[in-house]
Amino acid sequence: MTRAARSLTARAPQLAVIALLIAGWELAAHLSPKTPLAQTPLVPSFEEIFGPSLLGMADYWKFPFWAPMTSMGGAQTYPGALLALAYHSAVTFMRLAAGLALGASIGIGLGLAIAWSPLLRRATSLPLGVFRMIPLLAMIPLFQFWVGTNSAGVIAFVAVGTGAVYLVGTINAVANVPLHFIEYARTLGATPLHAYGRVILPAIVPELFSSVLLTLGLAWSAVIAGEYVGIDSGLGRILIFAQFMSQPDGWPWWPFS
Repeated sequence: MTRAARSLTARAPQLAVIALLIAGWELAAHLSPKTPLAQTPLVPSFEEIFGPSLLGMADYWKFPFWAPMTSMGGAQTYPGALLALAYHSAVTFMRLAAGLALGASIGIGLGLAIAWSPLLRRATSLPLGVFRMIPLLAMIPLFQFWVGTNSAGVIAFVAVGTGAVYLVGTINAVANVPLHFIEYARTLGATPLHAYGRVILPAIVPELFSSVLLTLGLAWSAVIAGEYVGIDSGLGRILIFAQFMSQPDGWPWWPFS
């Protein structure tokens, strides 16, 4: 048996599950009722998604080159739809990446400082405990007032949401480093700072990967939520118009765009 055949055989259960999900989706699309406002299927079929719904994305192309602008009277075209989808996806991804990088830098840096200093740990334990209890989505209006309804506000919102996860993950990772690792380093003459940099920091890297996995999903939720309220670009904008017009397939029909 060739390597490709062995790989296909090993992945047969996964492929079967994917096929069942696709078939179930298509079956639900044909059995589901229509939305009361837009009269579109509550579960859109793949024919609807890659047909009229995809073509409707052309309404979000706002640049006078490469494809017609529907807001200027141009026709809906598939190049315009794909360009609009690529543009808004790229904008969302850039905000996501910037927010993740900023949140990781602040969260890990602050976590290392708190784990290093007992005084700082005692001073920040109560405020951080209260902050962790605040629902992330409830803070969106605050960021709109503090930073503004722009990309900076979305990036800051993502950074705060992911930074809190990195902060807690870093403090727990440092606390979970076996004490004898540090004792061995100190026995060999390492200073506390040298042991922190050469022993503790490498030891916490594997445990921090769990924080990375958690923040990847959280960051997507945060960036879409940040774009969902008041910003004029990104995938969140497409979602809010789809919801406004009861278009679960995401078809952005909007007569004033």
